[in-house]
Amino acid sequence: MGKKKEKENLAEELAKSFERWEYLKEHGGSDPSYADGTNMNLVRNHIMYYKNRMVEEYGRDYEKYPEIFYREVPPEVNENYMARAGEIKDGAAQALEYYISDPNFFYLLANKDMLTEKEAKQICLHSVLGYASGLAGAIRDGDLITMRRHAGRPEGYLESFARCATQMMKLIDEKKKEPEQVQGNGQLSLFQFGMEMGQRR
Repeated sequence: MGKKKEKENLAEELAKSFERWEYLKEHGGSDPSYADGTNMNLVRNHIMYYKNRMVEEYGRDYEKYPEIFYREVPPEVNENYMARAGEIKDGAAQALEYYISDPNFFYLLANKDMLTEKEAKQICLHSVLGYASGLAGAIRDGDLITMRRHAGRPEGYLESFARCATQMMKLIDEKKKEPEQVQGNGQLSLFQFGMEMGQRR
């Protein structure tokens, strides 16, 4: 019983792989690191794997082969192929417009020099600002993989701008309070120190 179920699963997995290949060709995927062509060729390898497994299972008992077995293996494609390239480019351009007009992004850019390097790392400032500059570079270089990460999904990046801006405001507010806190702790400001030294002369 278990062996029969395994054979049925081979046909099911083969059918799923064909469907996956066609979907990637038409609609593309969402892999953040690899182009659709790379994933299509990987799925193609899966198709050949399941076909070979069936040959091992059924041998020359041709009546046992499911109909999907006789479907032609899809062709190997260019590793850099990307489905819906035009849509991705348009979506990336729109996302960049959102970024550079976002008030939180503008605040980060305008006040970045007010933080020390340690503070900037603490709130991941350079990485967050890099979302916009990285997308601009991707658009310039035609990097569709990076563009796809932003196209149609700019909300997550806008949330990062807002979160980082809130953290920056807090750090800057703390800096403004520091002189009062120092004096309140019994320490002398430079002005008070100068005045006392003058009185002692």
